[in-house]
Amino acid sequence: MIGEEATVAELREALEAIERLRTAVARLADAGPPSVLLERAPAEVAEALGLDRVLLSRIDDGSLVAASLWERGTVGAVGELEPVVLGYPLVEAEALRRRRPLLAAVEEGGRHAFWEALGWQSYVAAPLVLETRVIGFLHGDRDSGSVSELDRDGLARFAEGFAVVFERAVLRRRLRVQREELRQVANWADARVGELSDGLIELGADPRGDAADAADRTPADSRLRDLLTRREVDVLEHMVRGETNADIARALVVSEGTVKFHVKNILRKLNASNRAEATSRYLRLSLRRDGAN
Repeated sequence: MIGEEATVAELREALEAIERLRTAVARLADAGPPSVLLERAPAEVAEALGLDRVLLSRIDDGSLVAASLWERGTVGAVGELEPVVLGYPLVEAEALRRRRPLLAAVEEGGRHAFWEALGWQSYVAAPLVLETRVIGFLHGDRDSGSVSELDRDGLARFAEGFAVVFERAVLRRRLRVQREELRQVANWADARVGELSDGLIELGADPRGDAADAADRTPADSRLRDLLTRREVDVLEHMVRGETNADIARALVVSEGTVKFHVKNILRKLNASNRAEATSRYLRLSLRRDGAN
């Protein structure tokens, strides 16, 4: 009879946890842009599962990079957490390979991500999976050091919901950016059509001459488009503003590894040895274009 009562209590606890997790994911779905989701997710799952600390990290160039940390009573600082290379003997590397959550008791510190900085005793962790790709991890623990399979499974359930919510937020942001770009193109096209229709048409050569036509056909933007992809131009424009790879990654909602890849291609295509030289060449093209106008 005692065993049956314990089983019923455990089942009730599991159902209540599932409902709290569902509510937490629903709140995040209405939270706003990706940056807000990253900041709020640890607090939401911590409250739902009664955890004292939750860390959200992203995978960047084969390493776990802390993105946001929530500790009961305060928002933890992630700046002190050094990236952790995802490889043997980390238990997270196995969880990454199998795409499964884990319940870990810290016996050998070198086998656990962030254990030294955060003082893990035992903890649960779940990968954030989009389609078949792991994009990050959620870690959680309690000050008492006591976590259970229920915590592990609950964190995994939240990770599934959060990954979907985050993907939708990123796609919404990209759609807004594309709509704004299309709006600007439409406005430019309307203005150009107005200029063409308002101008007088006379029998004779265009007074601007062939040289002006040639200049219009080869502006600086066109030369850049011939050399770089649309995304590379976006990255270059952020580079010109003096932004770091991390700044650019946040602005374009991509990983730092992706930004590094684009920067490398930009330097190669512009035959530049460093960012400053690439910026100089961009500015020379812009000045040449402005002078022509």
